[in-house]
Amino acid sequence: MPSGFKRRNPYFLTLCLFLAALFCVAAAGCQDAETIKREISQKFGRPFLPKKQPFAPRDGMTIRPCSLYQTANPNSEVVAKLPAETTVHLTDRVGEWYRVRTREGREGYLDQKMVGGEDIIRRTNELRRSIEGVPVQAEGVIKSKANFRLEPGRNHPVLEVLPPGKKFEMYERVVTLQRAGAPSDKSPTRGSGDDQAASEEEPPQSGELSDDTAKKDVWYKVKVEDGRVGYLYTHNIRFTPPEDIARQVPFMRLVAWRPVGTTDDPDYGAKSNYVAAYAPIGKDPGCDYSRLYFMSWSKLHKRHSPSWQSKISGVLPITDFHFEGKPGFSVRSLHPTARGKFVLTNLYLSKGKVSKAGEEEIRATTEVH
Repeated sequence: MPSGFKRRNPYFLTLCLFLAALFCVAAAGCQDAETIKREISQKFGRPFLPKKQPFAPRDGMTIRPCSLYQTANPNSEVVAKLPAETTVHLTDRVGEWYRVRTREGREGYLDQKMVGGEDIIRRTNELRRSIEGVPVQAEGVIKSKANFRLEPGRNHPVLEVLPPGKKFEMYERVVTLQRAGAPSDKSPTRGSGDDQAASEEEPPQSGELSDDTAKKDVWYKVKVEDGRVGYLYTHNIRFTPPEDIARQVPFMRLVAWRPVGTTDDPDYGAKSNYVAAYAPIGKDPGCDYSRLYFMSWSKLHKRHSPSWQSKISGVLPITDFHFEGKPGFSVRSLHPTARGKFVLTNLYLSKGKVSKAGEEEIRATTEVH
């Protein structure tokens, strides 16, 4: 090519550098492309890429279990396996990766999709604090791929799609309203309904919702096996109560159960008794549960059976209560006349019978539908 063309065409050298970079990246295979480009720029004495915007170092947190890589490349060596909610310091950004340093001093690269900022840290800490001192209401397992979120609602970001088989503990039940044409889940409200599916939320099935509740979604606040707290849609989960409790009340679905006291069986030893909350199938009671049973262990029949029941517009959670050294439980229910108030009822177990220790009006902490 004539030398005059080189002098007259200002893009000639840039084109040569670009072609050289492509050749080097292809020859390097799995090596870090960003590193190769920087080396080419230094060799030819001019920047190969547009000037990099300055990065402001800050703290972050892993939002799921992930790998810390030696370079900004998923094929590079793994420096460490980081659990979810690991605090890291973000020192730089390379393409779609963060260069980070852990509290132990390990340095490497994380995919930016694995890292949350200050808002994620704040919300995660709030959720963890919200279940402190709250007893587990139910246990279960994910039955199909489920979206794990920090907020209840279809429009909130998905942190991770959890696989079937993962166990969880349930602490609270929340209902959101679907509003056509607008984000509907900004203000969680209590109520009725049940569950949602994995990467695509599905409409309710199996008679859990009737026509009058078709525009409601039900979410459960849960803690999964690695300790993270978030929300799952009810349609993707399955509760795993003791089998004899689940079969005791036909035509109703079990919402929650709590152990209260024990019964000494000469054949089985100490067996737990349970308070169990149920809601109707296919109807919206406007609360979390509408029937409360005390399931005591029968030494004669060797199974749990109802020994006490109460109709109640109940709101989870069911908490612990003790009266004069006797085990019991406290329940919240909708106030019969005053909106914005609950009735807190304290009950205890004495000689196999459930008795009321007292009740009081309290301020409602959540809106109920």
